[in-house]
Amino acid sequence: MGQPGTPVSESEHIAFLMYWLSACVFCTPSLQVPKYYYVLAQALHLKKKICLSKLLLASLYTCLDEASESLSRESGPRNLSGPLWLLQLWLNAILENKLSLTSSFAPACALEGARLTTLTPRKRLVDNFSKYIGAILSFDQFSEDLAPFIRSSLIGPPWLRHNNQIWNITLDSIEIWEKFLSWDVIMSGMRQKDVRIYPYQPQLFARQFGLCQMKPLPLRRKESIDADICVERGNYEEVLKFILRPTKQLHLTPCSFSPSFLVSQCFLHWWC
Repeated sequence: MGQPGTPVSESEHIAFLMYWLSACVFCTPSLQVPKYYYVLAQALHLKKKICLSKLLLASLYTCLDEASESLSRESGPRNLSGPLWLLQLWLNAILENKLSLTSSFAPACALEGARLTTLTPRKRLVDNFSKYIGAILSFDQFSEDLAPFIRSSLIGPPWLRHNNQIWNITLDSIEIWEKFLSWDVIMSGMRQKDVRIYPYQPQLFARQFGLCQMKPLPLRRKESIDADICVERGNYEEVLKFILRPTKQLHLTPCSFSPSFLVSQCFLHWWC
């Protein structure tokens, strides 16, 4: 490592990014930094465009899968690893008012995530856990608390804070929201043996952005959704062969995206 005050070398920056990805972003259980983060750290160092959000979300899904599986083990639940901080930020966002979450700490930067981080309870008590469970069970109707991203007090980039009215929305905002609201398949795992596939279903959380309708139609027709790739014994190799085979075509029915506050009958059927 270089002396204090000297410029950071490329190797030092990549090493820092590897540690940051391992310890702070994906929260791996190993005390050593896994080597498979090197390629990702190198790409970040070179300022390449990387869809880190999909990998992060899939890693959270995998973590929750492991948490669910550990409950049925004879040895009982164990300490978990993974980006559970993302789940904690989501809980802080929707339960801030209901649990009167406050903090005396100032956020490290002007971002909504940094502010929500300060609301995390410092003491890990069973009582705090029971309060979260009770608050979640108390939601019997959709309320403003369940749509935290439409609050006027949001801290973050302009596309998140601005009121995206139909006559006032920009092309850049449309592109950003389209990425959020497009159905997709995401994969988790940095190694081949750890690959898992999850559906990204934005219709399940679109109302948290205050949207009454995100798209007029689902991306796939109901009768053809995953009809050819169902597996009974957890053999994910069949799924990968199906997706990666060039001769096999997925029958997708994409539709164009445009902002709208009108609700179509087809959308209601899809939503319900």
